[in-house]
Amino acid sequence: MERGEFEECKKFNLVDVLQYSSNAIVVKNIEINTNCVIQAFVFDYGKVQSYGKSPFMRFIHIIEGKAEVVINDNSTFLQKGDSILIPGHSTSSIEANHKFKMICTTIKSE
Repeated sequence: MERGEFEECKKFNLVDVLQYSSNAIVVKNIEINTNCVIQAFVFDYGKVQSYGKSPFMRFIHIIEGKAEVVINDNSTFLQKGDSILIPGHSTSSIEANHKFKMICTTIKSE
């Protein structure tokens, strides 16, 4: 199974490691295993990541900037330090009304 891009037992600072890219969403895999995927995302202004209905729960944590999370057509605005759980079997999108960096943990249990 694919591993993350970071070494185990070695300190790293995601805010410093993650760089904005013009008109893009950048994704870095922190850890990937059978039950859980941890990824860091960098969203440039105006970018949107949409998710169809997935059986998996997602935990979103904003580490820099501000984001809009839409779950089943209900918007929630998050800023640095805020987190939200996106339930499984729901539609969602993450929208960059501002540049931001986040951690997304997908929990694969059905």
